[in-house]
Amino acid sequence: MVDEGLLGGRYRIGEGIAAGGMGVVYKARDERLNRTVVVKILREHLAQDPRFVERFRREARAVASLSHPNIAGIFDYGEDEGRHFIVMEFAEGSDLAEVIRDRGPLEPALAARIAAQICVALDHAHAAGIIHRDIKPANVIVDDHGRVKVTDFGIARAAGDSNLTVTGTMLGTAHYLSPEQASGDKVVPASDIYALGIVLYEMLTGEVPFTADSAVAVAMRHATDEVPAPSSVDPDITEELDSVVARATAKDPAARWSGGRAMAAALAAAVSTAPVVDGDIPDDTLVESTVWPIPGDRWDPERLGRKVLITFALLALLTVVILGMRVLASEDDPDDAPQAQPTVTESATPTPEETFTPEPTTVEIPEEILGERDKEVERYLRDELGLMPLIEEVRHDARKHTVVGSDPEPGSTVEVGSQITLYVSDGKGFPEDDEDDDDDD
Repeated sequence: MVDEGLLGGRYRIGEGIAAGGMGVVYKARDERLNRTVVVKILREHLAQDPRFVERFRREARAVASLSHPNIAGIFDYGEDEGRHFIVMEFAEGSDLAEVIRDRGPLEPALAARIAAQICVALDHAHAAGIIHRDIKPANVIVDDHGRVKVTDFGIARAAGDSNLTVTGTMLGTAHYLSPEQASGDKVVPASDIYALGIVLYEMLTGEVPFTADSAVAVAMRHATDEVPAPSSVDPDITEELDSVVARATAKDPAARWSGGRAMAAALAAAVSTAPVVDGDIPDDTLVESTVWPIPGDRWDPERLGRKVLITFALLALLTVVILGMRVLASEDDPDDAPQAQPTVTESATPTPEETFTPEPTTVEIPEEILGERDKEVERYLRDELGLMPLIEEVRHDARKHTVVGSDPEPGSTVEVGSQITLYVSDGKGFPEDDEDDDDDD
């Protein structure tokens, strides 16, 4: 029995968490390092296939090199009396399949935030040459703060290269299978983007786009049928989110998002334009603590802090000075004299070609976020800079909800759509008599 003694002389097996075609997943205790882990023990028929075992070991070694806050890491791989197992990071929370099953369709801002975190996880893995191949809600863990961990990286590749049958593998994944996977073509990073598009569709609508009597029939629909717009299920879903889903689920891999960060940036833009009706946000921890602000809840300059306002005022003043210098220079230039007097049909306003510049692809994290309230900083980073802030509460002697640090650090230059972790004081070291009311928003 797997629950007797220590597996591999180290892991004390606890309660079962899940079971699938490849193995059974247990919560376990690493007695050597005194930490909770997840142990997946391979099914006996797989453990008896030496080619599969070797591929599985090779993939586990490759995925173990990934280090990202949105990827559940692989700690160990071993064999004990014929039982092959893999040890993974234990992520607190529920899998996304449970969240959708319990809650139904998610509020668009929350769905976008979850999808964006999966995006950056995929981007990191793809940069390392690793394709997940089995993105689905059951492989995404969401904690009470809306933070995401993607699990089972690399495991599907070992299964895909083996002699597993459709019954053994595809039943759990057919609903998220890319057209190229369904057709037996080469799997590419864009295959993960397609699956994520289906997951986003399901988060927005509460259902998968294709159903059929068998896994093979579902897979064939992915190969031939266009994914319907989420708004065909819920008319309140915006065209912008429809467009994100449509591009992610394009039949041609080359027509999908070029990478996870590009899709994350599109999600950020889509949610920032989405309308919201007062009172339609569920009042629970998962939504309350999401660091993506409710769409339509615009940045309030008075709440952001004097430092940031001064910065913007200086930038505005600098712009006026530069424009003034250009006007003076044009008046002093005799070559420009004939054009100096606008007529009734001419305008002195610069043409769009003269004034518009491409959207920036990078932004600088302002140092002024330090010492400000978390809600205002979240909104500013999200709405104004196009970043994806995550909250992490830390013990600190600053007032509760005060931003005391970030990763990357303030002053760093990052790509638009990047994730930034905000370290926020828990207020436990701050004198209680002087602490502000935490609910004073």
